[in-house]
Amino acid sequence: MYVRTIVALLAVVLAPTLAIAASNVPPAAIAKLTNTIIDGTTRDDASVFAGIFTDDATVVDENEPFAWRGAGAGIAWWHVVEAVTQKARITHLKATGVRNGEFRSSATDAYLVQSMTITGARGGKPFAEPGTLTYTFHNASGKWLISSMVWTTKP
Repeated sequence: MYVRTIVALLAVVLAPTLAIAASNVPPAAIAKLTNTIIDGTTRDDASVFAGIFTDDATVVDENEPFAWRGAGAGIAWWHVVEAVTQKARITHLKATGVRNGEFRSSATDAYLVQSMTITGARGGKPFAEPGTLTYTFHNASGKWLISSMVWTTKP
């Protein structure tokens, strides 16, 4: 009787935690979009950003002009990143330690925070910049697309 009471109590206490943890995992379609961003930046391939942003998407980054808008926002953003990295002699740009944090969703919209560290070499010397990519997504006609993507560095 005592063991059943403890098991029942643990089930009641842990059930909400387990439900939150399970719902914190993005569905495959959203994970594919974030993996495309990470893979495209690592491979320096702007073409993979075509067709994955909504028509009214916004991309925000620390480089001027700081915001890009529309379906081509991802491609336009990456071209600026390429120019900045070339000018600063940055090579071997790569996202490491990518971890999904908070994830929330409804039938048509979702929110995801990913922490990571951007590594590379500047003038031949290694560097690491920890930061966060925060996304929103929109599901239009059964297809998830990125509606916003914001890079921020951790203080």
